Amino acid sequence: MEHDPALRRGAYERWMVSEGIPIVRGHGVSDIMAVELGPWARLGGQGAYIDLQGMEGVTGMYVAEIPPGGALEPEKHLFDETIYILSGRGSGRIWNGRRDEEAQAITFEWHAGSMFSPPMNTWHQLFNLSGTEPVRLLAATLAPPVMDIYHNPDFVFGCPYDFRDRFDTQPDFFDVRERFFFEPDRKWLWETNLIPDVRGLELISDERKAAGGRGTHYQMSGNALAGHMYEFPGGCYHKAHAHGGGAIILHVSECRGYTLLWPREAGIQPYASGHGDQVERIDWQDGSVYSPPGGWFHQHFNTGPTVARQLALRLGSHRHRVTFQDVQSGKGQQVSVHEGGTLIEYEDEDPEIRRSFQTKLAEVGIDYRMPTTG
Repeated sequence: MEHDPALRRGAYERWMVSEGIPIVRGHGVSDIMAVELGPWARLGGQGAYIDLQGMEGVTGMYVAEIPPGGALEPEKHLFDETIYILSGRGSGRIWNGRRDEEAQAITFEWHAGSMFSPPMNTWHQLFNLSGTEPVRLLAATLAPPVMDIYHNPDFVFGCPYDFRDRFDTQPDFFDVRERFFFEPDRKWLWETNLIPDVRGLELISDERKAAGGRGTHYQMSGNALAGHMYEFPGGCYHKAHAHGGGAIILHVSECRGYTLLWPREAGIQPYASGHGDQVERIDWQDGSVYSPPGGWFHQHFNTGPTVARQLALRLGSHRHRVTFQDVQSGKGQQVSVHEGGTLIEYEDEDPEIRRSFQTKLAEVGIDYRMPTTG
């Protein structure tokens, strides 16, 4: 019996290829605004898939562009999706039922820096309200595991079930909500279905992972796809940590810096233990996106004069836990490695980490602002 070589690839991979738009691969993309797009017959406009190594079939990502005065095609699907607007302004409409029942839709507007999530399996359509400028957006999804499990695009994009526990045509669904909760693991969680401006949002002081750090976790549309926003000052750096695969990090502020990544097997002090050759470096700026491999330590360094703000999207919200992701991450990235977690405190890190950061700051003329002790 002969086997089709294409079946050696997962259903999501085969589907991406069948879409006929560019697929960008690697560890990261230095400037998401510079990604070359191609005509997208199914969705309309222009698009490209982003398939980074650290996404590991847990999350998917694409970039789409809507021409001036244009619109994407309506679609619905059985996977979570979170959309971040990179540039431009426009509107969206969401509805249940059949495609031709859009008269029942609710509408909302968005602009560069906005983030929202169409609820599971709702019809949704996006419009460019500008007659002169295109809209560019980035979307993170849970399409890979859903497509791989069902391996039937007609079902994933054509199931008639309405998840009315998530969306039942509430006219205020995309009103900005002020529902903040303090979770038992000491994380601020914001439940809202629309964030008008991720770039300008006031964050909450949180220095557990970085000197001068501020952040907020968010939950949207009843999703298992969630994440957080975090920032830290110039001349400072993040503590190294590790978690399960699939996390996507997008830089959303005028900034510059780099991230170091290394496998857990290299230890918490990779240079001192002779495994410095296993450390990889990703340089970033505003618009850079990357995905740390599952289980790898990674550490972010701000070598610019301004605050570096990151938007992180990942599987596993605090309201809707995903067991295998929790198991992969162990006790968590905010618990020290000495207590069974994956966080390397400043006092435990490889001395070369701080030395090389100070050297880089001196090269670019930025003051070193880290505390003298952990």
